[in-house]
Amino acid sequence: MKFIAKMILGTGLMLVAATGFAQTKVTFWYGLTGFNGEVVKQVVEKYNASQTKYLIEAVSQPDYDATINKLNTSLAGGELPHVVQVYDIGSQRMIDTKKVTAVSDLLAKDKLDIAKDIEPAVAAYYTIGGKLWSMPFNSSAPVMFFNKAAFREVGLDAEKRVWTYDEVLAAGKKLVKKDADGKVTRYGLGFTLYSWLFEQELATQGALFADPANGRLTRATKLVFNNTAGVNWLNFLKKNLDDGVGRSFGIDGGANSTARDAAFVNGEAVITFNSIAGLRGYLKNAADAGKGVEVGTAYIPRPAGSKGGVIIGGASLWITNTGSSDEQAGAWDFLKFTAQPDIQAFFSSNTGYYPIRKAAYDLPEMKAALAQYPQFQVAIDQLRATAASPATAGAVFGTFVKTRGNIQAAMEQFMSGKFPTAKAALDDAARKSSSELAEYNALTK
Repeated sequence: MKFIAKMILGTGLMLVAATGFAQTKVTFWYGLTGFNGEVVKQVVEKYNASQTKYLIEAVSQPDYDATINKLNTSLAGGELPHVVQVYDIGSQRMIDTKKVTAVSDLLAKDKLDIAKDIEPAVAAYYTIGGKLWSMPFNSSAPVMFFNKAAFREVGLDAEKRVWTYDEVLAAGKKLVKKDADGKVTRYGLGFTLYSWLFEQELATQGALFADPANGRLTRATKLVFNNTAGVNWLNFLKKNLDDGVGRSFGIDGGANSTARDAAFVNGEAVITFNSIAGLRGYLKNAADAGKGVEVGTAYIPRPAGSKGGVIIGGASLWITNTGSSDEQAGAWDFLKFTAQPDIQAFFSSNTGYYPIRKAAYDLPEMKAALAQYPQFQVAIDQLRATAASPATAGAVFGTFVKTRGNIQAAMEQFMSGKFPTAKAALDDAARKSSSELAEYNALTK
């Protein structure tokens, strides 16, 4: 009879399997929750069942912020995990801990060419200073979601993929509905004030978020998002509000995001913006609502003539360098497993995140998912149409979380009239953010 007998051996880091082999326990902290968190657990179960040398102990955290905050607290003397899932904007903070092992060093040691098959935009995001620091795991990018049925109703092209700001505004005016008293019953556009989307809009216009070169070659020293591209996006959103076309649900997150999503799936707002990872939820909730919403996807809008692209979001897996040699080996073995095309196809087809491996698209499971969810192909095409540049690689710096808060506060203040212009609002946010970055850099050098 097969069984695993848990036996504490000294430090408690080893287990003995029924086969008589000692298993090395590898701890893994992850921040995905809900349905997607359950899929992470399934990946771990697949790995543990695939071999007997290592045992991954997956420990769920409340969210991405809680994960990196707990890690930072543990740096002061607590026990670090061997593998940790960290969101995109935590990359510089992870490097600055000096407690991580770069994935590119491990790939070179094993003479593996996995990186060549990673989606170029994904690899570019997690490559900093010429090194691939972490293994991409769940990658996403934003899209414009819209109700195709409403588009057809007013004579708009429901298959059009690329929309300019002016075209979205014009479409929104056609889509607005009012009752007999003049009250809006359907908005053309429903949105939250979301820094991640703001960052994406800079990338579509080829504009930098931070200097020099978005922190890609040397440490970022100044935030420069208070540029024409940033002003363009804020003015576009404000114009939608002023013309009665759009509705702002406030700063992104929590109840505001829930309200935005509910308005979309209930047909009360025809267009919204979100991660492609939200597709499955929108499809299910629109079907449950029964209001005739037919979910479509398009590229995120941009000013006419813009030739930039999108930035990868999501998270990656990092190996800390504080474990024993066996624990380090187990952590690396697990990362290689998560990057296998079949595992990426499984994860993507069950969650809606991009597979990080190009080879995953050739597998039956991924082909079936694309056939079932053709909206996802639009997101893939948008990603692959993105030319590599510092702008589309995204910014890397140590105070990104605070900066996002500053930007979202500035957006809210501009929308409510507390700042007379978008430029004034962004100038204020950039000043605060650059000051916070300078303080961080001074402490971490």
